[in-house]
Amino acid sequence: MKFIHIADVHLGMMPERKKGLGMMRKKEIEETFQRVLLEAKQKKVDVLLISGDLYHHPPLLEDLKELNARLEALSPIKVVLIAGNHDCILENSPYERFEFANNVIFLKGKEIESVYVEELQTTFWGLSYHQKEITAPLYDDLRPQGQGYHILVAHGGDENHIPIQYEDLKWSGFDYIALGHIHKPQVLVEDFMNYSGSLEPLDYTERGEHGYFLGEITEDGQQVEFIRAAKRMYDQIYIQVDETETLYSLSKRVEQEIETRGRDNFYEIYLLGYTPLSGNIQFEALEQDYFITQVVDKTKKNYDLERLFEENRENILGQFIDKMRNSQDPMAKEAMEFGIEALLATKTE
Repeated sequence: MKFIHIADVHLGMMPERKKGLGMMRKKEIEETFQRVLLEAKQKKVDVLLISGDLYHHPPLLEDLKELNARLEALSPIKVVLIAGNHDCILENSPYERFEFANNVIFLKGKEIESVYVEELQTTFWGLSYHQKEITAPLYDDLRPQGQGYHILVAHGGDENHIPIQYEDLKWSGFDYIALGHIHKPQVLVEDFMNYSGSLEPLDYTERGEHGYFLGEITEDGQQVEFIRAAKRMYDQIYIQVDETETLYSLSKRVEQEIETRGRDNFYEIYLLGYTPLSGNIQFEALEQDYFITQVVDKTKKNYDLERLFEENRENILGQFIDKMRNSQDPMAKEAMEFGIEALLATKTE
């Protein structure tokens, strides 16, 4: 049996709104989801597992109608779906009365339930959130019974969202455990228990590749591989700056690094080292052409201590330099840099 495992798609979310990119990212999330559905057909999988938080908010009836049309078009591929904490089944939710297509299995109960699919010789287990938080460890002591293969579709893993004892779950008897809730892909047990992560990264903390797991279960065991699907990723660029650097040369170095890694990605730029440019580095032109989420200037000015001392021998700045430059304290250099900067700022006020 061949499957694709996804989770935390968060349809309807608009990441990077403060940068004016919310609508673009919302559309890209939808496009990536649609592309994965297409890949499910191309790869001839038997089942698509959706481990919660398909939507960023509880869906409206119109959302479910659109979703159902997309999932029905996958037939004969089966789709196993649960609601997570973001798209939970609240009171009077359209989830409660909506009838999905025959190829869709919606495990919408508050407690663990299971559905056996004879043509796949597989039982699918899971539950849905009916509230934003669930602190009870509902997957504890779960032991599948019956013939064929057994797959758990689950959502949670922290103290407010169904705590999970992963080591216990490892020995529970399932053939595959498809986890959702954590947005960065994680392989907890190779070929067996994974967080698929979100299809697209949803903020700068979700660095690295995003996509889904493609797997196959046979009598000989399981094989699961990660497939990248995201249009963009978040990345960090560290640039070491020296005293010979100009704003032009620095901009060119950043631009070259972005082009090498991929211009579609989001970048945090970290500047390190000693340079006269410290405190005055901006990349306004680059920000027009690339997705730069922030520039963190950690550079420091490389002061000419002898010149500063001679020019300020008779004042507090000179006395401070004279005392600190001969200190054996390993933190003295950093303390002296901060002190000089503060005292120079005082002189110009």
